[in-house]
This record gives sequence, C-alpha cells and structure tokens, in this order.
Amino acid sequence: MEIRVLRYFLAVAREGNITGAAASLHLTQPTLSRQIRDLEEELGQKLLIRKSHKVMLTPEGMLLRKRAEEILAMVDRTEAEFASM
Repeated sequence: MEIRVLRYFLAVAREGNITGAAASLHLTQPTLSRQIRDLEEELGQKLLIRKSHKVMLTPEGMLLRKRAEEILAMVDRTEAEFASM
C-alpha cells in the first residue's frame, strides 16, 4: 500500500466522486479508477459502492478512511519535523 494511493483514496472519499477527485489530483478519471481498483484488490475488500455519478464508502472503506487519515497525518508530521531540522 503506497502513501500516494492512500492520498488518492482520501480524495475520492472526500469528493464522493471519482471524476471530481481526479480533477483535484490532476489525474485522469480512468487512472484514478484503476488505482482505487488496484487498492481494493490489494486489500481484498470492496471499498466503494459505485453509483452513476457518485461513490459511497463501504464499511471497509470507512475503516480505511479513518486509518488513512491517521497514517497521512503521521507522515505529514514526520516530514514537517525533518524539514524544520
């Protein structure tokens, strides 16, 4: 699981829409969709319920969102600490 992909997942979770998240990340929609599908395959869990123009998190997706927020907050703090040395 890559930190970059966790950031992608959080963008999708926040936007509630893959197309909007892709635009905010400066990615194409198919590229972002593939990254999320690969993450689901890696974890062996469905993370999103895909509807026509929106997505909703599954219970597993909600858990990953919480953990991803914690992980990325720690990564950001660590980078900030090292940048200030």
